[in-house]
Amino acid sequence: MATTYTAPLAAALALLGMASGHMIMNTPTPYNYQGTAKLLQVDPLDPTFPFPCQGVSEIVSVTPITAGTTQLVKFTGGAQHGGGSCQFSLTYDYPPPADKSKWKTIYTLIGGCPVSAAGNLHVAGKDQDGRADGPHCGNDSGVECIRQFDIPIPKDLPNGNATFAWTWFNKIGNREVYMNCAPVTITGGLGDDRAFFDGLPDLFLANVPGECTTGNGVLNIPQPGKYGKVLEQPTPGSEGDCPKADGVPTFEGDSGNDSGSSSTASLVVMPIPSTSTTSASLVVVPITTSTTVSTSATTSATASSGFVTQTTTPPVISPVPSATSGAGSSSGPSGSQPCPTDGAIICFSPTSFGLCNHGAAIPQPVAPGTTCNNGKVVRRSARLAAFW
Repeated sequence: MATTYTAPLAAALALLGMASGHMIMNTPTPYNYQGTAKLLQVDPLDPTFPFPCQGVSEIVSVTPITAGTTQLVKFTGGAQHGGGSCQFSLTYDYPPPADKSKWKTIYTLIGGCPVSAAGNLHVAGKDQDGRADGPHCGNDSGVECIRQFDIPIPKDLPNGNATFAWTWFNKIGNREVYMNCAPVTITGGLGDDRAFFDGLPDLFLANVPGECTTGNGVLNIPQPGKYGKVLEQPTPGSEGDCPKADGVPTFEGDSGNDSGSSSTASLVVMPIPSTSTTSASLVVVPITTSTTVSTSATTSATASSGFVTQTTTPPVISPVPSATSGAGSSSGPSGSQPCPTDGAIICFSPTSFGLCNHGAAIPQPVAPGTTCNNGKVVRRSARLAAFW
């Protein structure tokens, strides 16, 4: 039976060591993540926590996303069920709609999500609301640890407010589906043009009343779309009584159509101290200067995928002069300001900041709903409903 924790009760249970459970997405910040009367739960979708999004849509923080870049996705959880298969989808309707055709899949992971493990991992700690958590890999390829993923965001999406969703079909245990959703705002896309978005495949839904039931093992998600990865081979018969996929998918989403050296918007992911004394949150800040992207693997490019894909580790963004040739420069970029400590956040004003890199920082605006003060970017308010 699912148990709903209010914020005060969850805090009390955390002290007693009683709050545990399955998995949630913690980045980007989901609806009802913390500080709300009704908290996001670790439970699968069911009549108590219905499709979509467990029936919750209270905004804690809005994550800005630039089309053509990637979005870091991270998880918290104490029962990972050996992993499974995941999808990442978007809708531009608000509140999040119960019509699954309004949700369009942008990326699919067959197996290995959010872990590649023999079963459940040991509990390594708890979050600020008492949700159990396991060990984290810090990348998208570790085993026996909770992975994180840089999900490519199509360059041809419409701009606007949207909801980003993670759905997960677990490999081991009861036939379930988990879904968490996060408010985002998308810029750098095709304005109001919805042709690309409308042509994406619908979200796959199963294991809830009125839908089909999957089998055991790594689910080979039917109609997964063009973009994704096969991290583990699907299990024969994993479709259960759902439509059977047309073989193991061959995805196009492992490469992008931009090299990363032109003047395109990118993301900086920065740790931001939260109001809790035991945890930190992340804010994703769009940067519109020319950038080079350092990752642990080389990014390749094709002209047809519509993605810029950065692999394995969260990107480290280093501002460089706009005329990038790969050779670099010993002088700071135009408009940069000197700074003493590499990696430090420099507050030029409450609404602008820079990340110190090679002795220079470029002023740029903070993310919506945040402010820069004393070397930290923090939320102005716990709720940003007015933004929508």
